[in-house]
Amino acid sequence: MADQDASDPDVDAMTSRLLQREALRRAAEELNTMTGPGLEQALARVSAEVTEEAAYRRAKMDRTNAPAVQDRSERV
Repeated sequence: MADQDASDPDVDAMTSRLLQREALRRAAEELNTMTGPGLEQALARVSAEVTEEAAYRRAKMDRTNAPAVQDRSERV
């Protein structure tokens, strides 16, 4: 009688291909801006980039326009 627990190489290969195919399909769906999740992720990436750039520019402008700090020890 054949061992029921022995793995079948053909089944294992097909299962592996199907899992890889499903993973690729899900990844493509996330990148596709025509689907809800894909569009949501694309907008989130753009929003994060814009927010980061705005924060950088704001901090740079604040450093540039900051008034000079006077050393209080010299005011004696």
